[in-house]
Amino acid sequence: TNSAWRVSMIVPAVLFVLCAVSLKLFCWDTPTAKRYLVSETGKKKDASLMDYVEVLKDFRVVVMIFQYSACFGTELAMNAKLATHFRTYFQMQSGDAAVLAGCFGLMNLFARSLGGISSDLAFAKIGFQGRIWVQFIALFGEAIMLFAFACVDNTQPWYVALIVLIFFSLFVQMAEGTSYGIVPFMNPEQLAVVSALVGAGGNLGAVIALWCIYKPLGSENELLPFKVHAGYVMFWALMNVVYYWPDKGGMFCRPSTTAAEASKAKNNNSEENV
Repeated sequence: TNSAWRVSMIVPAVLFVLCAVSLKLFCWDTPTAKRYLVSETGKKKDASLMDYVEVLKDFRVVVMIFQYSACFGTELAMNAKLATHFRTYFQMQSGDAAVLAGCFGLMNLFARSLGGISSDLAFAKIGFQGRIWVQFIALFGEAIMLFAFACVDNTQPWYVALIVLIFFSLFVQMAEGTSYGIVPFMNPEQLAVVSALVGAGGNLGAVIALWCIYKPLGSENELLPFKVHAGYVMFWALMNVVYYWPDKGGMFCRPSTTAAEASKAKNNNSEENV
């Protein structure tokens, strides 16, 4: 019935409230302290508006925000569009369409962690350059598979779309993990601010995709919005070339020896002070 799905929303609402209360009462904020204190990071006050402005002056942070919009934002957009796409374009029953769309989210069980693990392994092998390359591969693969999904029309069996969707989802979730493999190193002194801005970029990506791509283009052609969205993801994947830090290197260059040694000395001094 029309009211059944509305009533069903009570279940996740109750679970979220119980989860939030449990986290507040029983979980520690950090591995060593029950409650997080700003002073433990060497700061004297919480982040201000000017901290956010200062962080946004770094174009690499802005690129990461939009790269996260291209992966987590894509995930949110797919959660909103896939069930309808399978139901209307492939003429499937609502229940069957929901199951196929749910396969996209099912990849969250391991794919996001796989992205983080891949980033760590690449870092162990070739340094920070490895994290940047894994980020590029994940976003590039996402763009390719999204375009491939857009090329599966309704003259082909639905399971072809499902197979492509699973690989597409794999790259989407991996890109989310690889993104946060880079975030902690972008501006360690403002890690919380950078993390918050990048996370917000995911929600921004969903708005961009749904309102600027799917809504205006969907009425013209069912598959065109997916292709345009793939182009959006590809653009931000190619922006990986702007990532460069003197002490960490970039996509095609190693770190400066002088800057790397200075950074290492600074980290050693910080550890001694702690």
